[in-house]
Amino acid sequence: MKAKVARWGNSLALRLPKQLTNSYHISEGSDVEIVEEAQGLLVKPLSGRHFHLEDLLKGVSKKNIHTEIETEGPQGREIW
Repeated sequence: MKAKVARWGNSLALRLPKQLTNSYHISEGSDVEIVEEAQGLLVKPLSGRHFHLEDLLKGVSKKNIHTEIETEGPQGREIW
């Protein structure tokens, strides 16, 4: 499938055909990874990982939680 490279400010942009964007669920603002391989460039869509606080907290235990960290005093007009 052919695509067109166009100027976008000081950079070049690759225009992706609608058929590919639909197949790989890519839309404006989607993150992709560009990998340089011996055969050329590989553009891979990155899946939008969504994190939920409850799931993240399941991995916290008394063994892996750190203690409080003491820092310097106030840097501005904080009430200490």
